[in-house]
Amino acid sequence: MKNKFSAFITIAIVFIASCNGNPGKADNPQQSAVPVDKESNDFLVNALHNGMAEARLAKLAKEKTISRKVKDYAGMIMNDHGILNDQLKAVSSGLHIVLPSSPDKGMQTKLRSLNDHAGKDFDRIFLDIMIGDHEKVIRLFEHASKKVNNAEVKTLIDNALPQLNKHLDSARALIRMYK
Repeated sequence: MKNKFSAFITIAIVFIASCNGNPGKADNPQQSAVPVDKESNDFLVNALHNGMAEARLAKLAKEKTISRKVKDYAGMIMNDHGILNDQLKAVSSGLHIVLPSSPDKGMQTKLRSLNDHAGKDFDRIFLDIMIGDHEKVIRLFEHASKKVNNAEVKTLIDNALPQLNKHLDSARALIRMYK
């Protein structure tokens, strides 16, 4: 009798474990995935592409700039976009969205081009890129905020926008040193 009871308990534990603790649900990510709207999917992919690009540009700037203020700005961008990128990845993972692992080819070209410059010329070009990229990213986030249906994605967007605007304002203030 003990052996039958032990076998029953073992089978029950294996069954529950295979259902991730949720009896009645198969251990199949396709079945348990939360459906995500196209706007949320596209936003998360594009936002991460841009976030990785800005973090890489900032890393290059932190290494090459001659200005303490630009170096501090680049450090802020690296830190803030690193955190935002991690948040984008976490939300995407929960929604089973496949994300890019590196910036797109256009950003690779920007990085190589920027790397060819030095001194004040480098700083000015870096800040111009940051202004243009942040304007584009803010438009992406604002548009997505109105279009996405996923509450977690919407919250992430709404929490990130003030920080992105701060980055844009800081870059605009810094570039005045080079005009």
